[in-house]
Amino acid sequence: MADDQDLHVMAEVREHQENYGNRENREIDDHGGIVRDEHVSRALSVRTMHYDPTRAERPDKMPGQAKDLREHRNIRKIEGTETFRTALENNDMATVKHMVGDTSQRADVSGLKAIGQVDELIDGPAPVIVVLGEMGAGKTDFACLLAQRWRALHESDSLLGTNIQSLEEKNRWVDDDGDVQDGWIPDYGTLMDWVEQDGDPLEHRQRSKLFIGDEFSSAASGAGQQGYQTRMKMAPLVYKIRKYGGALIYIAHGERSIHPMLWRVGTIVKKTSQKKAVIADSISNARLADIQGEIEGVPPTDFRYNTKEASDWSWSSFGDETDDLEAGEAAKMTAIWTVIRCKEEGMTDRDTAKYVPYSHGWVNSRWNEYRNDGLHADTLDKVEEVIA
Repeated sequence: MADDQDLHVMAEVREHQENYGNRENREIDDHGGIVRDEHVSRALSVRTMHYDPTRAERPDKMPGQAKDLREHRNIRKIEGTETFRTALENNDMATVKHMVGDTSQRADVSGLKAIGQVDELIDGPAPVIVVLGEMGAGKTDFACLLAQRWRALHESDSLLGTNIQSLEEKNRWVDDDGDVQDGWIPDYGTLMDWVEQDGDPLEHRQRSKLFIGDEFSSAASGAGQQGYQTRMKMAPLVYKIRKYGGALIYIAHGERSIHPMLWRVGTIVKKTSQKKAVIADSISNARLADIQGEIEGVPPTDFRYNTKEASDWSWSSFGDETDDLEAGEAAKMTAIWTVIRCKEEGMTDRDTAKYVPYSHGWVNSRWNEYRNDGLHADTLDKVEEVIA
């Protein structure tokens, strides 16, 4: 018979295993101690180690983590049931306590005085928040804290999606094919399906939706082909999310990689350290502008994810490199909006062209049509109506 201390330790082990402890779980897979057959346990661990959904033919149909594969869940349930039955039969209370766990053993959240400021950022209709900061400043943790508070404020029938594979708190949803997905959203096409799943917002009630996008640019500086696509295609993405009443938290490396529409409609938060953040309303000359204040004593999030993960993202549906997005109505409308707003800020044609899928000559022509001929006012109004 296990004594009280043994039972306490086993409960604490389970909470650590589920990533609720003070220290990140880097050693124990989700089936550890539950699946007792050593060959089955090792097979599940090997699958977990080598699982990469981005290599599948249809990544959008795959869960973000191996433990959420249907076969993995079924094996764990069958083996876990047998482990539990044997433990009860043998009066093995240590095993029972490990399987049941104890939520009172979870780590406490500190710095609650900052929560009010966090709530002010995320509360409201369709918020857009950009989280900046150097590596190690806690950008992803802060983004998850924002999402945690958003969920607390929208508890009823809300959906959280993300391209962070390992985030445990993402929500399952049903795609257009009737398949249940785990909430990992690896590409633009899947994101649009997720955003539009409730139908036309003029005809159907929309559930509260929040998407966390983690550094869409493959290069930290926002350079390279992925950085180029990020700067050009971010405006249509923001437009569509706002059109359907969704919220967006976008994690970026630095000010230079931020599309003007993001700071026009949203709030910029720059993590300067693990515990501090600066809040700003805009970006000017690749620097924060219109500083609104600071948050000190930022607490860690309760959300669970792998801090070492490098999140993947594709701007095309299912990783298929096409140019369909550039031809879309949203892309054209937001490109015209971007030209007018960037030129009003005093940007050159070449600098403005970095944020639209067209040349600097096209930028100059649209600007002259607006400024000299009075064109594009309707387009500007339509975009402003959606993103306001």
